[in-house]
Amino acid sequence: METEQRWEKRLDAFVCTYIEVYSSHLDKASLMNVLFSDGDTTCKKTTKPLFFHPFTKGCNIIMDELHGFAERSNSFNNGILFTNRPICVKEVVALKILKAEMNWHGGIRVGFTSLNPSEIDPLTLPQYVCPNLTMLHGFWAAEIPDEFAQEGMVSHFWVEKNGKVFCSTDEGRKLHFLFDRVPVDCPLWAIVDLYGRTKAVQLLDPSQVTQTLKRLPSITQFQIPALPKEATASVNLSRSPQFDDMEECIICFRKGTNAIIYPCMHASVCFICAQIVFRTTATCPMCRGKMKTVCKVPFSLSKNKDIS
Repeated sequence: METEQRWEKRLDAFVCTYIEVYSSHLDKASLMNVLFSDGDTTCKKTTKPLFFHPFTKGCNIIMDELHGFAERSNSFNNGILFTNRPICVKEVVALKILKAEMNWHGGIRVGFTSLNPSEIDPLTLPQYVCPNLTMLHGFWAAEIPDEFAQEGMVSHFWVEKNGKVFCSTDEGRKLHFLFDRVPVDCPLWAIVDLYGRTKAVQLLDPSQVTQTLKRLPSITQFQIPALPKEATASVNLSRSPQFDDMEECIICFRKGTNAIIYPCMHASVCFICAQIVFRTTATCPMCRGKMKTVCKVPFSLSKNKDIS
């Protein structure tokens, strides 16, 4: 109960803004249901908001203030995106293809990484996920077939407990194997590359896609081609030992909250993310108020509360 009340307080401003922008798709009740549902869903851990990582992104990417809409502003590359939090096994990531430019070749790439995007310098991101990142340890990605990524379609992708990654259409009637040998015993963040024809996408609310896997054909009967052994390397990132006792930062969902934002006094982010926000938008992620400064505090002072 205490956890639910704390999350409700922290997300109240977020929900109000979300309703205003996407009133035809989401209301507060449905969002709270996603956050605190005890129902039988495919992924038992989808209790946190899912959006694009606000800072680690390609240089041609522009996003809305809720970090759910992303568009490549020009050219056909430098459109790499990550999710703000790790993705659970069998958790469906749903992308609505909003804009396509047919004068380019190739389309959207999707995948996973075991590297925390918050620890990646955006200035070091390459132009492409494939092959630039997939040649490195800890990155797996592939192109979604054209028939799954037409303008107006909703494309889903997810990782199975055996490390195989699939995608499907919004109807859930077609299933396509993307790649395998993804380690599922470590945190995995989703990757999206707005490459080529795919110019803009919307990351959909998880509550709209929880039933997708139930409509798909049996994966056990699906023929999986083998990948070369050199594609199996990975990086296993583990959380710090004390992390389980901390309240998570609402931006990176990895570090504990140890920062206070002034003058609004919100204390729901880690100091690193708070500094990045202050240097970029200088807008509090909780109340959207103007930030004047950020102070680092001992974890015990910020735990389980917003000072406001």
